[in-house]
Amino acid sequence: MKRRNKAQMYLDVLALHKEVTGSCILCTVRFPNGEKVKFIVDCGLFQEEKYHHLNYSFPFDPSEYDFLLVTHTHIDHIGRIPKLYKEGFKGKTYTSNLAVELMSAALNNTAEILTSSVQKNSRKKAIVVDSSIPLFDSSKPLYEVDDVSLAMQNVIGKEYNQTFKVHEHISVTLLKNGHTLGSSCILVKISYKGQDPIYALFTGDYSPENMFFDVNDIPSYIKQLPITVVTESTYGMTSKKTINHVFDELVLESVKNNETLIITLFAFGRMQEVKYKLLELQKKNLLNKDIKIYCDGKLSFKYDDIFLSHIDKLKISNFLPKNIFKINGYEERLNLLSDRNCKIILTTSGMGNYGPAQVYLPYYISRPKCTIIFGGYTAENTLGRKLQEVKDNELFELNGVMTKKRAKVYSINELSSHAKQEDLLDFLKKFQNLKLVLVNHGEEEVKENFAKKIVDDINPKNVAILSPNNYIRVGAHGLIKSYIANDLNFSNTN
Repeated sequence: MKRRNKAQMYLDVLALHKEVTGSCILCTVRFPNGEKVKFIVDCGLFQEEKYHHLNYSFPFDPSEYDFLLVTHTHIDHIGRIPKLYKEGFKGKTYTSNLAVELMSAALNNTAEILTSSVQKNSRKKAIVVDSSIPLFDSSKPLYEVDDVSLAMQNVIGKEYNQTFKVHEHISVTLLKNGHTLGSSCILVKISYKGQDPIYALFTGDYSPENMFFDVNDIPSYIKQLPITVVTESTYGMTSKKTINHVFDELVLESVKNNETLIITLFAFGRMQEVKYKLLELQKKNLLNKDIKIYCDGKLSFKYDDIFLSHIDKLKISNFLPKNIFKINGYEERLNLLSDRNCKIILTTSGMGNYGPAQVYLPYYISRPKCTIIFGGYTAENTLGRKLQEVKDNELFELNGVMTKKRAKVYSINELSSHAKQEDLLDFLKKFQNLKLVLVNHGEEEVKENFAKKIVDDINPKNVAILSPNNYIRVGAHGLIKSYIANDLNFSNTN
C-alpha cells in the first residue's frame, strides 16, 4: 500500500478573533510544488470593549493575501474590509449577489461614523447616528468613504450553488444560509494533480431557517465529501428548549399598561424581523393599530429599502406594520421623549452603546412606565449588558449621573438568528464523512464546552478550537497537527 504523505498539500487555519466579534479567519494553502496561496474568510470589527484596541492594526501583511471570502454583512464580519484594502490588500472579495448591496450600505455608514469620531465633540455627535461599532479616539479614522469605494470596486457577487474558481487550484461554492438575507456557508475545494482534494466548509454565522426566505438543505454530494467544517458556536451551549418565547407577551403587556416600550435592535435583519412580528400582532387584532410605532436608526431605513426592493425573492409580501413613523434627527428624538402616550420605539444599536439608543436608554431607564427589551446579544461592558445586570430599583452611575433603575428590562434570545445547540449538531450530523470540526465564533468557555459536546454526540475524527494562539493544519483527511502561532505577525507557516 502506498504511503500517503499528508504534508504535501495542506491548509493552515487560524482565527484572529478570540470570541464573538471581529471575525477574521486567516488561511494558508501550501501546494506540493511549494507555492503558497493565502486567503481570508471575513474581516470584521471587534465590538467587545476589551478587544477594541485590536481594530487599529492587522498582525499580518494584507498585501500577502490573495483573496477574501465573506459569509455575510454584519459589521463584526465585514467592518474592517476597507482598512484591509487601505493597508495594501489587492485581492478580490467574493460574496453573494445580495450581500454586495448590503455591504455597501453597511460600510459607508460605518465610514461616516468612524470619521465623525475623530472630529470635535465626536462623542456628542455619535449619539445621533446609527451604528453598532466602537468609537475610536484617534487622530485619523480607521478608514473613510473613499476607502469603502476602493473596497467595493473589488467586491464580486456570486449566485448560490454555482462553483467558481478563485485560483487555478481553488474553487468556491456559496450555499444559502438562514442567518440573514444574503448570508452564505462557504465551501472551499483545494485540489492538485496527484493529491486528494481538501474540502473545508465555513459556516459563518449559521441558521437553518429564516422567517423571510426558504433555506434549502445542503446538496447531497457535499454531505458525502471527506470534509472539515468550521462551525460557529455562539449559542453552542444554548438548547432550543430553554428559549422562552415571550416577545409577543412582553409587547402586549407593555401596551396594556399604557407604557413606552423600547426595543433595541441591530439595524440589519433583527429590525426587519421585529417589524414583521408587530405587523403579525396587528393582523391578529392583538396589537391595536392606533398604537404608534417609531423607528430610529438611519441605517435600518436603508436596509428596509433593500429588503423591499427584493420582496419578490422573499416569502412575504410586506413586513412594515401600520402606524409606523421614522425619526429623522436629534430634534425629533428629543420631542419624542416628552411624549407621555403609549408607544413603541424601535432603535439601534442592538447593544445600546451606539446610535439613538444612547438617547433613549439613559432617559427611560429611570421611568417606571417603561419596558426595555434587548433583542439580541449584548457584549460584556456594553450599556445593554450593564442595564441588564443592575438590580431593579438599584442606584447606579450612568454617564456620571446617579440613576435608579425603575424601568423593566428584559433580554430575550428568541429573536436570535444564530442556530442553537440542537441545530448546530444536526447540521454537523449531515456530513457522512466528517473528518474535522473547527469550533469558531463563540465566547471562550462556550467554545470549549461545545467542542466537548461535539465529541460526545457526533464523535468526528477530530475536533479543535480556533483561536489566535494556534494554527490548525488541515489535510485531505482531516487534522495534520496544531502548532503555536508564537510570532505577532503570524508568519510562521513553514
